[in-house]
Amino acid sequence: MMDKESYKAWHPDHEPLQVGSIVYAEEYIHGDLHKLKFKITRIVPNREIRYRILFPLSIIAPENAFIIEPTGQNICTFTAKGSIRIPAWLFKRIHKKNKTKIEATQKHMKEEGENLKRAMESQDKS
Repeated sequence: MMDKESYKAWHPDHEPLQVGSIVYAEEYIHGDLHKLKFKITRIVPNREIRYRILFPLSIIAPENAFIIEPTGQNICTFTAKGSIRIPAWLFKRIHKKNKTKIEATQKHMKEEGENLKRAMESQDKS
């Protein structure tokens, strides 16, 4: 796992993690405040972090992951994965305004990924 300073550069609102940790986050996505609790379920240092969103959102979105896959010397692919239990088209149809929330969440995750990339690259240079 990266050191605390590097982790905070990735996402200033989060703290370093351990399996079993409960993480509380408040984030603005698409102008709306989201208050979320997560439980860290798996950590493979420098490779993978898996977490479960706690109830009630766990009914719809049971697990998420950040995966880092080395693809060459000092090169990797970073993937943020989220899961929902119902098809996205049905979720969007049931909650019409959620289409923009899904897009905003995807944008937010992309920004977090870019922050992580910069943090990892700066750690690599030191």
